[in-house]
Amino acid sequence: MKNTWRDKLYQYRLLIIIVCICLIGGCGYAFYNSFKNKEDSYVTHVSNGDKAIVKTADITVTKDDIYNYLLDNDGSNMTLNTAINYVADKEITDQDAINSKVDELKNQYLQYAGTSDLNTYATDAGYKDEDDFIKQVITPNAKLQLLQEKYVDKNFKSLVKQYKVKYIKYFTVDTESQALKIIKDITDETSFTTYFDENSGTDAGMVTKKSSDLDSKIVKKLDKFTKDGIYAKAIKTSESKYAVVWVYNTDKSNLKDEIKKGLTSLSDFTTKCETYYLRKYNFDVYEPSIKKAIKKTSKNYFE
Repeated sequence: MKNTWRDKLYQYRLLIIIVCICLIGGCGYAFYNSFKNKEDSYVTHVSNGDKAIVKTADITVTKDDIYNYLLDNDGSNMTLNTAINYVADKEITDQDAINSKVDELKNQYLQYAGTSDLNTYATDAGYKDEDDFIKQVITPNAKLQLLQEKYVDKNFKSLVKQYKVKYIKYFTVDTESQALKIIKDITDETSFTTYFDENSGTDAGMVTKKSSDLDSKIVKKLDKFTKDGIYAKAIKTSESKYAVVWVYNTDKSNLKDEIKKGLTSLSDFTTKCETYYLRKYNFDVYEPSIKKAIKKTSKNYFE
């Protein structure tokens, strides 16, 4: 009975596709139904919505009751996830790449759980077995990660520019005059390294406009770091020190994998990627309350 009920709920989760029309060709309106009555909270309904699924002496649960319950409790997330997974299924079709990413994620789950038994981990989490867990969780996540990587590949130059991706080393001194004297003395990376070591410098590696561990005053200057070598000006930091900055790796052609990994880990990157692909597939939601909730996540999802 437990499995039957779970399967029934899963079927109704699929009905979110009725609400989330993410189809090419504009045929989605075939599913867009009229109001049941003016008091209804939702404008969409399932077919035969008044059909009883559970019935006792005192309680009757209909198909529409379950549908509305799902919308009330997780409607916006389910709708958005359905749309994103739809896009990932369309965009990510290289089975070798999918298998490789699935293996990578399996190892991450095992490492996180501190076990080598994925089957036990899966059943403890409520899945039927390892294969069910891979199908329901790991494979969709693998495709989503590959979708993000594909987005970087297609938009690499523009993303590097938007996020102001740079590679820098720096150290700070107490006065501007001291910093300017050092900048004048530095003629190459060797001379920079001498000062860098003396002043306990920081090799920040890859940084972006989102780098929270980099002084905000340095972040504001990222656009100025256009060529390898010493930056010609001292930067006054938030702590009223003066930063001497060495820029490197301005040619990023051989750093694509590293930059891809860095970009996909940024807090707003997932939303940016999702926006790109949802718009590509003409994403829209014809349930006003659900659309409003999704807009709170990002109004840019919609044209």
